[in-house]
Amino acid sequence: LPDRKLLQETILPDVIDYATAYEPILTAIKKEYDEFIAAVKTNDRKAKLARGKLKALVTQPTSLMYCLKFEESLNPEALDEHLKFFKQKRADLLSKKKSQYVPAQVKRELVIKMKSTLNQRDELGLENNKLQLRWCCGFVIHRFSDLFEAGEYEAAAYHAAKSPHGVLRNMETMERFKCTFLSHVLFWKLPPALLFFQALTISVQPGKRLPGEVLSLEGVRCALQHGYIQLVTFWVTQHRLTYSEELGDVICSHGAEDPRVADTCLALAHIVYTACGVLRKAALSMCRRGLISGAFEFIYKSRDFTVGETRHITGCPSLDLMQDFTQLYEGKPALLSVGFICHSLLKSDLEDLAFQLLEKIYKTILNDVMCSAESWSEIATRCEQRGWHQLAQKIISILLSQPGAVCLSQEQDSVELMEHVFM
Repeated sequence: LPDRKLLQETILPDVIDYATAYEPILTAIKKEYDEFIAAVKTNDRKAKLARGKLKALVTQPTSLMYCLKFEESLNPEALDEHLKFFKQKRADLLSKKKSQYVPAQVKRELVIKMKSTLNQRDELGLENNKLQLRWCCGFVIHRFSDLFEAGEYEAAAYHAAKSPHGVLRNMETMERFKCTFLSHVLFWKLPPALLFFQALTISVQPGKRLPGEVLSLEGVRCALQHGYIQLVTFWVTQHRLTYSEELGDVICSHGAEDPRVADTCLALAHIVYTACGVLRKAALSMCRRGLISGAFEFIYKSRDFTVGETRHITGCPSLDLMQDFTQLYEGKPALLSVGFICHSLLKSDLEDLAFQLLEKIYKTILNDVMCSAESWSEIATRCEQRGWHQLAQKIISILLSQPGAVCLSQEQDSVELMEHVFM
């Protein structure tokens, strides 16, 4: 756009002179434009003037205030008034300092005193709780003794099982019930000790176990001693006890003494052993129940089962299980070799089982990496000594077929004269 002044003074007059036919109209337009420009300039001057007056008005109070202050500074009466004001202010501050402020040392001492008081309060609170607990426990024990002395053993058992803070849930209470049974309560439907232990297992909250291995072990012993295998079954399967290897051993021993409940006891022992991580005994309990395939699968799928633990399983007299150990399982290599198993069986006085296994799979001798040639020679000697002459000869012939194997001498009663020289 052209400059406004240029448009007003030069261009518009030239246009009017050139277009004479439109001169009246253009002249009217120019006049109106000139008036508009003049009005804008006038408003602009008025605005500048107003801003100047406003600025002067804003600064006037400050200037007046400073003028008044310079005037007061030369007025003795005004100066006296200011002096009185500051003296009063000083007096107020000194009074406030004395009444509301203390030295930092005083504050530190108060903090130490407060901490000491709080510690004393906590100690007194603990002492008070101990006294209340002692009074409560004393009342509970007194009530238990009353019930016990009155012969109300079931009520006493449940009272002890639910005692606060476990004051009566211990072996001392268990021994007291056991002694009572031994002395004169022979007619009771359940022995008092079992009443107490049953009450303990009932009082255990869902998802939790009875605390203490010793108490669990004693309760199970007592139940088995009096033939209450159904109670033990409930406690074990419902996870009410604290499991331990010794608990599994007690249940296993009871099954060995009472053939009527042998299978049940082995099943319960398997649960206990597995929960405790005693995998060797867990597998053995399955073998003794005749669950050979299950035991073999359990061993293979248990990551923590070591070769050393597998060796102890060879003490279970099962030809099928021993043979399974030497076979592939789901593409995995065999757990043990034939020689390793036979050597272990011979040391466990299970010679017949070793010979039976050898008769089935003696041809695997050459591929055995877990049993040395000397051990195989020892196995052959034992076969010969126990009358398994043909089996002994087969083993010897396989050993002699290896390169570098030499038979130094041979007698009718002994074939343990082998020497192997590996090239």
